[in-house]
Amino acid sequence: MALPEGVKDFSLESKAALVIGAEHEVGRVAALTLVEAGAKTVIASQKHDGRDALDDLAKALQKAGQRQVSIQLQDTTNTAEVRATMESAAAALGGLDILVTALDTPFYAPFDETDDTALARVMDDNFKAVWTACREAGRIMLRNGGVIVNISNVMAERGVPNATAYCAAQGAVRNFVRALALEWARRRIRVNMIECGWLDARRSPAVSNDEFSERLIKYLPYRRLLKPEEIAGALLYLVSSAAGFVTGESIAVDGGLLCRV
Repeated sequence: MALPEGVKDFSLESKAALVIGAEHEVGRVAALTLVEAGAKTVIASQKHDGRDALDDLAKALQKAGQRQVSIQLQDTTNTAEVRATMESAAAALGGLDILVTALDTPFYAPFDETDDTALARVMDDNFKAVWTACREAGRIMLRNGGVIVNISNVMAERGVPNATAYCAAQGAVRNFVRALALEWARRRIRVNMIECGWLDARRSPAVSNDEFSERLIKYLPYRRLLKPEEIAGALLYLVSSAAGFVTGESIAVDGGLLCRV
């Protein structure tokens, strides 16, 4: 049976992609999704300590069909390192069509206990790193166009007690996506976002099995956490030509959480 014509729009054959933050669970899923859809993909870390996770992911990508996998170890708060990663990825791939960022450094503390140093660190890791990655990708993409997807979470839309700095950083990413999408729309670069619900991931407070996690599970519409692999469909849509007229938007993969008041 022949596939419907529109299905071909989801193919990423001949596309060149870079995933930053690939050592995290959602970054791993992003890289696997892109490779399985046909894109040649370079994987890069958020921090220098991501080597083991990236090595393991590289093996998985090879099993998924990519013969050689380039790994870039970097600190995304260092502009020079991010620029070097972009240039290296473009050289290895022959260009850059897709950038996916999966940058996340959780931080939870009461507002009156969050000092300037903590705030600066949270903003650098969760917002400024996204800003820098997009800017440096733009140096390449502005020549021929491209697609950027920043993976964040629902705290970009909702406040959570004892997470003021973190919510502020994620909210900044959301409005940054809106503004950059407008600025680059006529320069053939689409910029979108995925907002994850509470993740079943190793660094998530939702898996702590304490009073907080028990109360959270009862509150969630599906009574369970988001599995990282459940972002794959939304990501593939946003980076593909099927979403060719979609920019500045955010898809919430949250099991209906944002439907609550």
